[in-house]
Amino acid sequence: MRFIRKSVIGKTIFFLILILGGIVGSGIYLQRNGHADLPFVWVFGLSVAIILFIFFVFVWDIVIPLSRVAKQVSNLLTGRMFKRIPPTTIDEVGVITHFFNEITQDLEKISYDVKERRRMSSELDIASSIQHDVLPKEVPEARGLDVLAKTRSAAEIGGDTFDFLTSADGNQLFIYIGDVTGHGVPAGLIMMMVDTIVSTMVFHGVDSGRALIADTNHLLFPRISSRLFMTSVMLRWDKENQQMFYTGAGHEHVLVYRKKEEDVEPIISGGIALGMIPDVSKIVQEKQIPLEIGDCIVLYTDGITEAKNKTGQMYGLERLVKSLKKNGYKPSVGSIFDGLTKDFSDFVEEYVQIDDITMIVIKYMGKDFASQKVKLTVGKDVTPDSTQNKKWNWN
Repeated sequence: MRFIRKSVIGKTIFFLILILGGIVGSGIYLQRNGHADLPFVWVFGLSVAIILFIFFVFVWDIVIPLSRVAKQVSNLLTGRMFKRIPPTTIDEVGVITHFFNEITQDLEKISYDVKERRRMSSELDIASSIQHDVLPKEVPEARGLDVLAKTRSAAEIGGDTFDFLTSADGNQLFIYIGDVTGHGVPAGLIMMMVDTIVSTMVFHGVDSGRALIADTNHLLFPRISSRLFMTSVMLRWDKENQQMFYTGAGHEHVLVYRKKEEDVEPIISGGIALGMIPDVSKIVQEKQIPLEIGDCIVLYTDGITEAKNKTGQMYGLERLVKSLKKNGYKPSVGSIFDGLTKDFSDFVEEYVQIDDITMIVIKYMGKDFASQKVKLTVGKDVTPDSTQNKKWNWN
């Protein structure tokens, strides 16, 4: 009996056997009991009654449940409202009904996930736009300096940051670069917190890189997770005395191209990353970088030195130093920047960016050099498919 209950074919055969068995059995019974001369109409009517009864059972058990499922499938395929149907049998119709219910339940989950992803994508686009608006759009005028900076995030929200801030008295220009651990939303939030804190303190009169780093850490530490921190280098340009100072917060090297020697001096930035310990005032120091006309400073994030080519080799500090040594003599900061970018691009080729990348190039042109405002580039990585057969670039 289980075979009959689980199979439409089994039910069909069973019903046929009932019909044939009923007709043959009735004929034999009538013949043996002397009723062989019953009117044909009676025999025919009895046969039709048996057939109709079995037919209605067949329709009720198979055709109607199948029709219900077919109707809901049609609604699903045509985009109309549909509903799940509780299975009433364990045969193929019941299996199809159960399958339909499972599929529609999964489709509802997928539909919800798609809507949720669209919502999150929209919110990420807004957050990305806000973050990009926070980053500087141009380099301010800095007498004696030629400056260019570019950044490119690896995701919608980046963890790299940089800014140019003029002190309240107008005599100091603060140039800083920062890199939050990781990238994405958490890194982006830390980045925006630091930018806000630094900008506020400069606006209220903080006049040294050491004070900026120490006070920023003091405000940042209790407000972030111990797993998140930000490395940074803060430059302070004294416009009047034409002097450059730096304060490190556990960041990458400060690279200085010396025109006279035609060589590069990698300076360890020193200090400790922002957000790692409560008080860094006894660790961080502000030191001077002596500059002569034609000397060049490069600040960068580890997205450059840790970038890999298709063979898995890292670009590394040594290659960046070598590239600056090759390009540092060039007359403008733009030409130096382009030379560094070309060397990096030639190495990584079809590199799929996995970390945020930022670079600032500063060239000392002398006290009489009147700098002009320069527009900056803020880009973000694109999907891996669209980077194929394309050289790496900042856009």
